[in-house]
Amino acid sequence: MVVYLLDMGYESSLRGLDLSWHVMLGYAYENKLQRGTQIIFNYGPLSFIESGIYFEQSHVEKLLYRAVYLLTLGVGCFSVLRIRSVWALLAWCGLTLYLIMWRDVYLLLPALLLCHHECRRQPGNGAQLALSILLAFGAAFACLVKANAMFFTVPAIVLASIYRFTVRDYRPIVPVCFVLSTLLLFWLSGQELSGFFEFLRGYVDVSRAYNADMGLPAPWALHAAFVVGAAAVVAATLRLTSPASTVLSLLTLGYLLVAYKMGFVRHGEHPQAAFLALAVISAIQLWTPSSDVLGRNQRWVLAAVAIAAAAFVASSAVPASLPPYGDANKGFASVLQYRVRYLLDPTFRAAKDFEERRRFAVAFDAARSAIPFDAIEGPVDVFPFEFSLAYASGLPIATRPAFQSYFATSRYMTERNAEFLASPQAPRSVIFSIVPMDGRYAALEDPLTVGAYRRYYQVDRQKPDALLLTRRAHPLTQSQSCWHMQADVNQPLPVPAIRPDQAVWAHIALDPNWVGQVTSVLTGPPVLRMAVTTSAGRSDFRFLREAGEVGFLLSPTLGSTEAAARFFKGESRPEERVLSLMVLPADGLIPAFGNRIPVKLCVLSWAEGR
Repeated sequence: MVVYLLDMGYESSLRGLDLSWHVMLGYAYENKLQRGTQIIFNYGPLSFIESGIYFEQSHVEKLLYRAVYLLTLGVGCFSVLRIRSVWALLAWCGLTLYLIMWRDVYLLLPALLLCHHECRRQPGNGAQLALSILLAFGAAFACLVKANAMFFTVPAIVLASIYRFTVRDYRPIVPVCFVLSTLLLFWLSGQELSGFFEFLRGYVDVSRAYNADMGLPAPWALHAAFVVGAAAVVAATLRLTSPASTVLSLLTLGYLLVAYKMGFVRHGEHPQAAFLALAVISAIQLWTPSSDVLGRNQRWVLAAVAIAAAAFVASSAVPASLPPYGDANKGFASVLQYRVRYLLDPTFRAAKDFEERRRFAVAFDAARSAIPFDAIEGPVDVFPFEFSLAYASGLPIATRPAFQSYFATSRYMTERNAEFLASPQAPRSVIFSIVPMDGRYAALEDPLTVGAYRRYYQVDRQKPDALLLTRRAHPLTQSQSCWHMQADVNQPLPVPAIRPDQAVWAHIALDPNWVGQVTSVLTGPPVLRMAVTTSAGRSDFRFLREAGEVGFLLSPTLGSTEAAARFFKGESRPEERVLSLMVLPADGLIPAFGNRIPVKLCVLSWAEGR
């Protein structure tokens, strides 16, 4: 497992929605961008080990960090799991095969193994305590890779610590080692310890925004299949007869909840991660010492769930492209052979490194040639994504802290971006385009950033699919007239008329009731929609609740890059002005929001400043 997962296949492009943030992971590590201030993301300071882009400068460090984590995980699996047969070993290898595709799952394993181990550790056993400390280090490592791991790991360690108190072990060695390991790794990754709590705040906030805004629903049949499998696991293992069994039962419930949200909320179009996590927890339940109390029927249920979940993952079309060579059936052997040869054969390693550098150079040149404007002044940023263009430009980069805010928007994220654009550290030039996602109203994506661009930037050059915004010598002054009102769900609300150089800013406060709050915790908030009417007719869009509460540009509509150019120039057309707004009922059988909605509409005007 250690050798197999030591490295990963690298992409032959830098461009696109996902690859741009893969570029950012490597760039942020090599330039020691401070988390929580210079960059706000739900990937942590050690996330460069998950980047699918080959960075020559940090490649050796990447392999070393991955080796440390995987050795820790390998020792934990070898020590905690009781794999006593060839068939069990083959089954574990089969699950490991897919960890290279859905690596979110292997970030949950240290905490899962740690909690199982803590529930059987004997007081005074130094070897068992050493293993607990090692797994606490691995759990800390995982937490600094991605926030998903933190949301599972911290409650798991709390549960394990509570259990240790019930057996009169009052020395909090494991939680202390976890905290110290987290701080040590945070510092080793180039972060300043004084910024740790700012990092945590951004880490949690971006993750919360992803939970609310992603909106990538999988077919309901897959939801039902996962719920049935999870219910079978819980039914087979749920026991509240002792402190240890209670802790492990709660651990399983928490793990399944994180796995569900990880697969269906964050990656709703590709829920294989959730099913792989389901297969892993079923196998671990069979191979840990706690399985001694399971009956034959319970073992058969767990085995059936593991096989069914793994079969779904294996049947996916995604593993057919398992990097670097092979397919779903040959993948493990081919990748393992590749890794071993890479480690042991210097000539082969040099040739492969040269090939990766060549592919990176080709991808870099392709990204540079895709920059739509020549002679750009730095520092530079790109909105909404395509950070790779800024990276390939060779200019100084001044990216927004919440650079993924087009993907998910919270008040904290968009406010930090707006503060950054008002500061002396803001970019001189911005390559701007409109790329709405998931049927969203375009101006809801990082709304305060759009407002800041109107004040601080002007259109320098324009192409059909991109604008070059350059910073004004003096920002525009802004004035506003506002009206407060109550709107009804599914009823149109008139929008004030405006001149071509004005805009309507809307604040819509949709507070969930108890149903909405419970739903948000378990499965993510219900999908909301809004309808706007212009002279061309009515259009429906996905509505982002927190962005709407912060306030967003309602009129004129930003339906295209050309429309955005006219907005920035103060030349909007009559057909782009919104005549009425309507909030549509939320999805779901039970209402998750009230019928009365507080709304504030403001007409904004701008004038040249001094």
